[in-house]
Amino acid sequence: MAAHVHHCGAIGLGMVAKLSQNLVLANLAQVLSESLVLATAAGLDPDIMLGILEDSAARTGYAAFKAPYILRRDFEPNFSLRWMAKDVHLMLQQAAALGVPLPVTQATSEWYDRAIDAGLGDDDFCGVVRLTEALAGTEVRGD
Repeated sequence: MAAHVHHCGAIGLGMVAKLSQNLVLANLAQVLSESLVLATAAGLDPDIMLGILEDSAARTGYAAFKAPYILRRDFEPNFSLRWMAKDVHLMLQQAAALGVPLPVTQATSEWYDRAIDAGLGDDDFCGVVRLTEALAGTEVRGD
């Protein structure tokens, strides 16, 4: 599943690594959704917005990989929103046990829960964009 194997140390640290990596993906999915919906609602072509992101310090492998799915409205799950929400909840439990505040992840968790309540849990987790779109009254669609 990965290009490299990383020995993380003691038993359980591999799971912490997986959750920490998914923490980044979950939050990137949310922030990319917000960016694309905001730009689209203002009248900016989402393809242009993605080009701007690719040419800036905001460039991410996540956006490069998942944005085409969003633009063509393909939310067939590779990793469902429901499963990512489960991981986000586990992240927050781990953080609470360690006394580590995760305010951005807490907000993402609440948004993912809302998306699941709206019936989007079986979408790929990039489908979280659909909740923001619905509330904003706009749809991100590309060429």
